[in-house]
Amino acid sequence: MSKRAILINLAALGVLITLLGAVYVANTGARAVPGLLKDLQGKDLQAQMLAAQWLAKLGEDARPAIPALVEQALHHPNRSMNMAAAGALRFLDLQASRHVMEQLLPALSDSNAEVRRHACAMLGSLGLLAKPAVPLLIGMLADEDDLVREQAVGALGAIGLPRIDVSTALTTALFDRAPAVRHRAASLFAFTVPIPTSAIAPLTSLQKDPDNSVASLARVALDRGGGIDRTDVQILISQLRGTGNKDDALQRLARLGPPAAEAVSVITALLSDPFPLNRYLAVEALAAIGAAANQSIPALQRGLDDGDPIVREAAAEALRSIDNGKSGKP
Repeated sequence: MSKRAILINLAALGVLITLLGAVYVANTGARAVPGLLKDLQGKDLQAQMLAAQWLAKLGEDARPAIPALVEQALHHPNRSMNMAAAGALRFLDLQASRHVMEQLLPALSDSNAEVRRHACAMLGSLGLLAKPAVPLLIGMLADEDDLVREQAVGALGAIGLPRIDVSTALTTALFDRAPAVRHRAASLFAFTVPIPTSAIAPLTSLQKDPDNSVASLARVALDRGGGIDRTDVQILISQLRGTGNKDDALQRLARLGPPAAEAVSVITALLSDPFPLNRYLAVEALAAIGAAANQSIPALQRGLDDGDPIVREAAAEALRSIDNGKSGKP
């Protein structure tokens, strides 16, 4: 290849790199929001769902999309899109997520079973941010519709706290007349929710459940034994120290409660995380750990001045929880 040809190719490569750079800049951060917002409000369902997922990753830059996400969470005709929008809101605005939760609560008493089912599923999609809905969801375990009860069990497992309330409700669901409800509860104990002592006997009985899938899940749960291996906590600590999403690890540590005490210092460091969701989940995890999180008190006291009111409220509750644990109060 001649020198002239090499120079031409290099120049063309330079132009291509410049064009790719311009495309990248135009489609990242705040610059990407107008296009994603247009997709979110468009008519293509797949594009709408992808837009919600991408907006969730943009953090503070995506704040202009919050009103549209609230609208899609509450009023889009497609149930999957409702869930996608609600899930995205968790990462962008805690107050907007709580607003969605509050708007969903009346639907739990709707005369239409399908509406009640969807409300339960939506509350579950908000995760721990829907903790104030737990008492109502526990009440839904007495609903006449099997699928409503099954969705309520799933939502309780997704929220996870308060630990004792949730584990007691899920243990009750192991006795449900509907195989789908027993299956959902056994599945949560097998893979997600720490097993309380009170659930051992029901799970033992479920090994002979007429539904083979329920019996199998009961065996898996009992093989796990409800025990928390130190390695489990160390793996979650490692995830918190990494660069990826931290919300799942924080929620799992919160579900563990006192056995996660080894993670207190790492969780405490996240009280100054730039993402409100991580700060909120860190506060909830420390509250669940209780008295063993004593060293986090100064950081939690600073959390009383957090810029997010949901975090401030949770910090005040966590300080009370840790103080009650130290004094032996329930």
